[in-house]
Amino acid sequence: MDDREINKFVGMKIKEFRKNKKLTQQDLADLVGVKNSAISNYEQGTRIPKRDFLFRVANALGVSIDEFFPIQNEETSSILSEINKISSQLEEPRQKIVLNTATNQLDEQNQEKKKESKVIPINKIPDDLPPYISRKILENFTMPTNTMEYEPDEDMVDVPILGRIAAGLPLDAVENFDGTRPVPAHFLSSARDYYWLMVDGYSMEPKIPFGSYVLIEAVPDVSDGTIGAVLFHDDCQATLKKVYHEIDCLRLVSINKEFKDQFATQDNPAAVIGQAVKVEIDL
Repeated sequence: MDDREINKFVGMKIKEFRKNKKLTQQDLADLVGVKNSAISNYEQGTRIPKRDFLFRVANALGVSIDEFFPIQNEETSSILSEINKISSQLEEPRQKIVLNTATNQLDEQNQEKKKESKVIPINKIPDDLPPYISRKILENFTMPTNTMEYEPDEDMVDVPILGRIAAGLPLDAVENFDGTRPVPAHFLSSARDYYWLMVDGYSMEPKIPFGSYVLIEAVPDVSDGTIGAVLFHDDCQATLKKVYHEIDCLRLVSINKEFKDQFATQDNPAAVIGQAVKVEIDL
């Protein structure tokens, strides 16, 4: 199981045990000290529950924390059983020490995984890239160092604004930190990196107006018809367009029909550096 599947499994078990106890989501939320919406998000698998939260839920529902997870292989299951057996014999102050130690270890593990994921994985880049796709951009594109980590238990996440992107003719790529904008935590995946860009131009109207903010999920490619942030290799220019993979080029299409299509070719290669996933407008 991957992390997403495990989250859904844990959420399903929380819901199952809650219903067995004839508790509403609000009842359980009151017992563990969180909002009703948090319980809903956990049960849907859209938020990642931390271990201390699961301990509180397990106590409230009268079950072992092990019952929230899929059955592990025999060796792992034996280790977990031994840990639980020993910790259950400790007095509460010492149990808190065990919990804090485990939480710190988990945080360190998650931080290491996030650092590893800062570079878009090269193994997702095929060997036979067409000549109009810049391999150099894909292999060397990294998230700027001023991106911000977030805690999934928070209702809102501050995502950095890293500059402007053209919705018209390409602009010079900018990665200047320009504050943050909040995003609901459940909207984000902990396995991805995100940043905001401000739109400069009119080619993506009416869907993406001039001056709006676009949330970009850092990915190395998008499916045809998806709105992507595209970076040109030779002149380091970036633009926001609907992306189509043609036989001998990358075709970039505006929503506003007054703007002509643009093309990434062998002579002027480019690469997708992110997918537009959300648009916001300040009135």
